[in-house]
Amino acid sequence: MNAHATFRAAFALVLAVAMMAASPRPGLATEEEERRAVVLVIENGGTIQDPAGLAETAAHLLGQLTELARRRATRETEISIILSANPTEVSWSGTPGQLLEQAPLVLELIEVRPTCSDLVRAWQQADTVLRITAPHDVRLYGIGPGIQAGFPCDGDGGVITLPQPVSPEMSLARLAGTASVLRLFGVHPDQDEMLLDYLEGAGILARAQAGAMEFDLLDAARTRARLGDLY
Repeated sequence: MNAHATFRAAFALVLAVAMMAASPRPGLATEEEERRAVVLVIENGGTIQDPAGLAETAAHLLGQLTELARRRATRETEISIILSANPTEVSWSGTPGQLLEQAPLVLELIEVRPTCSDLVRAWQQADTVLRITAPHDVRLYGIGPGIQAGFPCDGDGGVITLPQPVSPEMSLARLAGTASVLRLFGVHPDQDEMLLDYLEGAGILARAQAGAMEFDLLDAARTRARLGDLY
């Protein structure tokens, strides 16, 4: 089964569960309604070595995001999907209910391409989105190995040496400084320490240890073990 077929199968399963419970629960009308935002950066360029694993993780997370349509407090959450192969724009945006309705479109958007994978620009685009929308609560998610292959990506013969230092232009840590959640899935085993050092230097690990935010950085194996609880 190819990656796209895996994505369809996994998302269809998670989506079926979400649809059975998509109507808002009674008794929650008094919950405070705040502007909530979920930003999901998906690496889908030439740095992806396991397209099927990426597809499965994305399918499960998106399926779980549709469940936000059940609750009054979260059903207007603005979900933004940014792809590293097309990092200068938001590839899809909408509410959990719209994600539920437009699943086939989202499936078509998320596919691995043999091109650059510009994480710096992708997180810069996330920054732009959040500056415009100014939500009260921000949840950040990343899916992919955490490898930067910025445009134009033909320098040094297209060879990337790991571990790779995190670019000083990366805005992820600054965004995470005010987020309630940061979860990175499928991180390459040679990149986890680099990302941890980068985030620790910005105080993100200290925020998580103090209970000010939720933080996860998972490799492929730990991501697979958490597929049922990614949100």
